[in-house]
Amino acid sequence: MDINLENSEHLLNSDFNGSPLKELWEPVRVVTLKKRVYHDFPDFTLGKLIVTGEVRDALVSLLQSHVEFLELLHDSLDLYAVNVVTILDCVDWKRSDVMYSFKGRFSRFNTIFFDVSKIRPGTAIFKVKETASHQIYVTEEFKEVVEQHKFKGLDFTLVFDSEFTQEKEDEQQQLYDAALELIEQNKGKEYAYEDARELVDQGKTMISGRWKMKLDDQGQFWLGELLKDLSYRWMMPMYIPPVLLLEFWHESDLLEQ
Repeated sequence: MDINLENSEHLLNSDFNGSPLKELWEPVRVVTLKKRVYHDFPDFTLGKLIVTGEVRDALVSLLQSHVEFLELLHDSLDLYAVNVVTILDCVDWKRSDVMYSFKGRFSRFNTIFFDVSKIRPGTAIFKVKETASHQIYVTEEFKEVVEQHKFKGLDFTLVFDSEFTQEKEDEQQQLYDAALELIEQNKGKEYAYEDARELVDQGKTMISGRWKMKLDDQGQFWLGELLKDLSYRWMMPMYIPPVLLLEFWHESDLLEQ
């Protein structure tokens, strides 16, 4: 289920960056935009976790002091916004693959590694300050509780494995480089971005290096980035990064789909 906020000036639209909000919070009405099969975790916006009262009751003992459950008003559902207030300085910067802007400012993590010694035992959910406004990290224990209760609506993506050694990391990098080389070798006719985008609108999947673009079954545009595990991270971009406008694209073959 997708929901929307009636009062656009409410705190629910502020950055959930780890600051406590409970003392300032007033319940706000939300409305259903689109009904889906599952509503345990209604979809609102990137980085804001919304749960039903049933989910809250199942997770409250696990999450304890790491979150605030902030009441929302809905015509038929008992809903809460989850404000994660545990911010950890636990990034392993030496192993993480970090992208910076041309001014040297942090842009994003391509791959993130954590220093496990800096994650306190019992911490099932947390954020890091660099991505606090839009990224929530949970542990396997959190995932197990969700699965035990058969709650639906969350997609979990593995971003860090504590058993992922430097040797395994080097092997993964080699496979990633080989995949990019294979894409490069299998180029067919190349197109400038505007021409490639027109082909996407005609149903083609276009690829340029680690980037791929396509339409879904509803005709919505998606941009994908090849990750180190050789899966694609898909996003519905608000804008196209300028560097991609300068790239040449070719049609993705069936093996790359």
